[in-house]
Amino acid sequence: MPTHDPPLAVCRSWFPTGAIRIVPLQGGGFSGSPVWLVEAPDAAGIAAERFVLKGFASGWPLERGLAVHRLVATLREAGIDAVPPQLRLTPPGEGTIVADGDGRLWELSQWRPGAPAAAPSLQQARAALETLARIHVAASGLDGGRENLVGPPPAWGRRVEALHAVLERGWDRPASPGGEWADRSPLQVAVAERQRAAAAILRACGGGSLLARWATITPPAVPLQWVLRDIWQAHVLFHGDNLSAVIDLHSSGIDSPATDLARLLGSGELRGASASAGGGLTVVWQEALAAYAAIRPLSAEEVALADLLHVTGIVGGLEHWFRWVLVENRQFHDPSAVLTRVDFLLKHLDAIARETG
Repeated sequence: MPTHDPPLAVCRSWFPTGAIRIVPLQGGGFSGSPVWLVEAPDAAGIAAERFVLKGFASGWPLERGLAVHRLVATLREAGIDAVPPQLRLTPPGEGTIVADGDGRLWELSQWRPGAPAAAPSLQQARAALETLARIHVAASGLDGGRENLVGPPPAWGRRVEALHAVLERGWDRPASPGGEWADRSPLQVAVAERQRAAAAILRACGGGSLLARWATITPPAVPLQWVLRDIWQAHVLFHGDNLSAVIDLHSSGIDSPATDLARLLGSGELRGASASAGGGLTVVWQEALAAYAAIRPLSAEEVALADLLHVTGIVGGLEHWFRWVLVENRQFHDPSAVLTRVDFLLKHLDAIARETG
């Protein structure tokens, strides 16, 4: 949740006059980027319309923000209403991004009702995957027709780096650079306990050899294009079984569509058989994946890649959280949300270990 004053001056870039109401929004994510709900009069000055004001990550260059907004515009032009539109500054023609006095970039998008589904129903999963397939089809030609770009997915390189980090640092070793903290925070104590639990899970399935084997895999060359890269259950909103919005596209970039499939399908609670190396994420969700494939056919290589990115992403996700909290001592505005996320990843790690042990 934002801790500074409401950014009234920023809002005036869209609403130069008139009364506006600005309140902080819960669920701003782990990045700490400020998110506000803005209520402003409609064109007739009668009813109040609702918008979401969000700051980009501190230090983001304007070019990066504009690239994300080009993606949003492309998806909207393709008729994908689930992606909320970005509002243009006033006067018209002045763009969709404003910088505040500290240089942070801001955007204003249409507010959408709805809530994430932590354990999506089959109907919800089908709706999400149909929309994701339409997003991938619409984005495939962005920036000069990148549908012809083929190669190893950049996401795999990040997974391999995380696997090597686990092998080198070891989750059994002292978590802090000095071995112990002089004054550990409650979050560090709790995360240290979870790191020890993760180490025990890995030991039970011969984790070192398993991680080393994964790290030597050469992924297939697959189509690369603009994808969302951070589409997980918190960023997909539903009204009942109906999908109302796909939000927060700031992490979008060039990668394989399989990275989005692994991220989205692997972000919900375990469903039926464990979504791990043996059961397979794509096997667990094969009925919902049929809805995706009906719009954008999936190759066997992409299906296998989604499974591999999921299992290695669980390990990499835990390594990132352990390092951020225990080594780098990063601060988070909602420590309870951090522990919920780490516990979720531990549950999936345990499922993977049971399938591979």
